[in-house]
Amino acid sequence: MAKIAVIGIGPMGSILSAHLVKAGVDVILVDFLRRRLLSIQKQGLTVKDPRNQIIGGFTVYPEKFLFSAGDIPEKLDAIFIATKTYSLMQVASEIRELVSPSCKLVIYQNGLDNQDQIAQVFGTENVFRNINNYAGLMNSDTEAEVTFFNRPNYIGTMPNGNRAQAEELAEFLSAAGLETKFTENIKKSEWEKVILNASLAPISAATGLTMKDVMDYSPLRLMVESLFKEGIQVGMKAGVQFADDFFESAMSYLKKGGYHKPSMLLDVENRERTEIDFMNGKIVEYGEKLNVPVSYNRMITALIKGLEQKGIKAGKI
Repeated sequence: MAKIAVIGIGPMGSILSAHLVKAGVDVILVDFLRRRLLSIQKQGLTVKDPRNQIIGGFTVYPEKFLFSAGDIPEKLDAIFIATKTYSLMQVASEIRELVSPSCKLVIYQNGLDNQDQIAQVFGTENVFRNINNYAGLMNSDTEAEVTFFNRPNYIGTMPNGNRAQAEELAEFLSAAGLETKFTENIKKSEWEKVILNASLAPISAATGLTMKDVMDYSPLRLMVESLFKEGIQVGMKAGVQFADDFFESAMSYLKKGGYHKPSMLLDVENRERTEIDFMNGKIVEYGEKLNVPVSYNRMITALIKGLEQKGIKAGKI
């Protein structure tokens, strides 16, 4: 797997790209943010991880950049789509005529059912879903920081997809320093991640508080728990079987988030569009379809959508 494109050079895409370049992979960084890519071209891309043994992190110097997904070359082994979830179908339309039949498409995003959407365009065999268990932020255009990594990440296929290729991708990512395991039940991992994100991220976004601040304040922690339990009920009705200790282990996981600002909070602070429609909004969609009460998720979705109006009024969304 020698030639890779990463579309979306935000925190997740930057951390992924830097690890791949460090491992000697031929990587094209793709993003419409010209300033960011031009800065990386001049100064390199640095990744910092407080728990990494490499003091001060590491810096790599990517050599290939594109400002549009529509300019990617046809001959690629894999494309990792690490944009915001709401940009997925726009990216799909841009690369539709460029992707070779053998190119692997890896959905490297938050959200629910992303791979199902893109499979409608490209088919199921070469579409893979990656569930990330690391979080990051951009300290600058050229520096990404890993704020936590609850190893491993997971990767899986669509139904009747290519398991061998998914296992190869897991080994490939692990060799680059991002521990990843193949799972036969990526939908379960997907629902677990969505429920986790949908429980705390919008509370943080609505209050302006970090993960730790939310979990340390009991009235807000109770809201997190209520959102979580509601998400579990919807997921179970959708056919997902969660571990008996999923709630307890998840609350412990969220309490360890520290002073991390979820991406949804950063989006609200920057008056940008959030991914609420693809997290809590999806839980509401499933709940209404399956006749499961979703009052908490409906309320927080409306609240975050209301906050997005600031961006709309400011002309940023």
